[in-house]
Amino acid sequence: MIDRVFGQLSNIIKAPYKNSFTGGKVVLKDSTSKDVTIKKTGSFLCVQLDRRGSNIFTFFETSVEHLCKISDRIIFYPKGNSLFVFIIELKSSNPTGAFKQVLASYELSKYICFSAKRLENYPNVDIQYRGIIFSSKAIIKGTTKPKNLAYTQCPNTALKYRHLQSGFEYDLDLLSF
Repeated sequence: MIDRVFGQLSNIIKAPYKNSFTGGKVVLKDSTSKDVTIKKTGSFLCVQLDRRGSNIFTFFETSVEHLCKISDRIIFYPKGNSLFVFIIELKSSNPTGAFKQVLASYELSKYICFSAKRLENYPNVDIQYRGIIFSSKAIIKGTTKPKNLAYTQCPNTALKYRHLQSGFEYDLDLLSF
């Protein structure tokens, strides 16, 4: 069932916003932050909705503060009997506002996953949501180097999140716990 839902995710997201990868390494870049390299063993789908000059929420009123904020990437990664959804925000040094972007993207990713499940007749699929804020400064409280990958549970949601230091390589399998 995971493979079918994962396949639907690829079907329902428009081509300009997605990239599919199998094995190897992928570098996540942002214009102001240090690169983050993601290493993985299996297939995953990377969605980039936060593009300069692009508003994916054309039906929302953009003057409402924080309504149309979105994270830099959403990665869908099937592993074992679970579908992991990584909500990635890349920051240069100051992560102010990053968590609000992660929360907004969490809600969007739930809708995307629900749509894929609906198209597959609502299979019982374990979906694990992980928010990761990468920042280039190690001194930001709660930001750690790759050795500490523990997550914090976000109250009242299924989202677990973590601050990590950018400029390093991270194994997607190790982030999937």
